[in-house]
Amino acid sequence: MTVKGLERGRRAALLISEMQNGITDPAFRETPLAEQVRARGIVDTINELAAGFRTRGLPVVHCTVTARPDFLGWNRNCVLAARIHKEANLVSGSSFAAIHDDIVVGDSDIISERHHGMAAFTGTDLDATLRGLGIDTVVFCGVSTNVALMGGSVEAVGHGYTVVIAEDCTAGGTAETHQVQIAMHLPLVASVSTKDAVLASEALN
Repeated sequence: MTVKGLERGRRAALLISEMQNGITDPAFRETPLAEQVRARGIVDTINELAAGFRTRGLPVVHCTVTARPDFLGWNRNCVLAARIHKEANLVSGSSFAAIHDDIVVGDSDIISERHHGMAAFTGTDLDATLRGLGIDTVVFCGVSTNVALMGGSVEAVGHGYTVVIAEDCTAGGTAETHQVQIAMHLPLVASVSTKDAVLASEALN
């Protein structure tokens, strides 16, 4: 099966975006986004996709956002950043900020933790790590399609990567915003695909 960016000869990494307890698990915090994660059942599909990458010897990267305990360097330059600062619970090392309890973290997985910004590449060594691994395509899953995945896709394109979105492994702030992003905005910068199509692609087989 051909997916743009996952043709034979390409080398892909899976980037799992912000699948953290306090962001995506309703047991920690009831939000529209957490409810979408539950309703869409993406924890299970992400685990299946990640297992497929590990089986094929391809990198799985958990891209998390956390604040230092004193919020040092946390710039409140947008509404979302200001809200995180005000709530003061997305702190590195806390159970709230930890990777979702039901997301499998493999022994070979990479954790890319950032302390500011709204997307995966900002202020991290993610680009250098991926280049060191010979990656030319990134497959995004996780949350949210309306902020981190859109922003991360734009960043990745700017760094020279081809981007694939495993849509059935993602969620947005609401069903409506997710659909708008998937139908109108993300296709401008990424190939919108599915878990099964990614795993069946030429690059992974």
